[in-house]
Amino acid sequence: MSPTAVGVDYASTLAAVDSWLTGYIAQSHPEIGRTGPICPFVAPSRKNRTMEVRIRLVGHAPTPELVEEIARSSLREYMLTTWQGRNPMLQAMVVVLPDLSPEDTPLLDRAQERVKDEYVAQGLMIGQFHPDCEVTAARNPAFAVSRAPVPVLAIRSIALHDVFFLAEHPHWFAKYREKFGKFYGPGTALMDPLLIERYEECERAYGLATAKATDPL
Repeated sequence: MSPTAVGVDYASTLAAVDSWLTGYIAQSHPEIGRTGPICPFVAPSRKNRTMEVRIRLVGHAPTPELVEEIARSSLREYMLTTWQGRNPMLQAMVVVLPDLSPEDTPLLDRAQERVKDEYVAQGLMIGQFHPDCEVTAARNPAFAVSRAPVPVLAIRSIALHDVFFLAEHPHWFAKYREKFGKFYGPGTALMDPLLIERYEECERAYGLATAKATDPL
């Protein structure tokens, strides 16, 4: 059973999240499969004061419905937040569930899956992190990248590299294409061949590919 609200040490929880963000998420990792930090937006978001941290308690007997409602209400809270920084691309919210016990973390996985449609429709991503999370790196399926010392949900704007995470359903990819399709056209400066490959795979899979013009001569 998870600890009661009385047993939650808020200062230690926030310190653990801060250490995780600074020492892991904002750092590079040899198994990530690319250069740069695990999440390139954490450091700029914090620097520009566009990262908010919230604590939500689930109590001693959390239900799937309760954890899902926390995930869903976090979307509403994100949309209603008055951000200190002005760059909307850097707006991020970390929702911490410190009393969600290890045996209950599958509820967080399920909640993330069930609300993702609603987030993507608003141009947002939601990801779950916890000590036993099995989500792997896009470029290295052997690396469980989404491990965290305490259960959290991370919310941010859809970014260019999210084609990896929005390829599964046509309506997800359509939202991504609407925002970033211009970066994949002729003459653009996008240099990452894996992004281009995945994008073009999705276009073909969902019947969105257009015939490339050929030189008549």
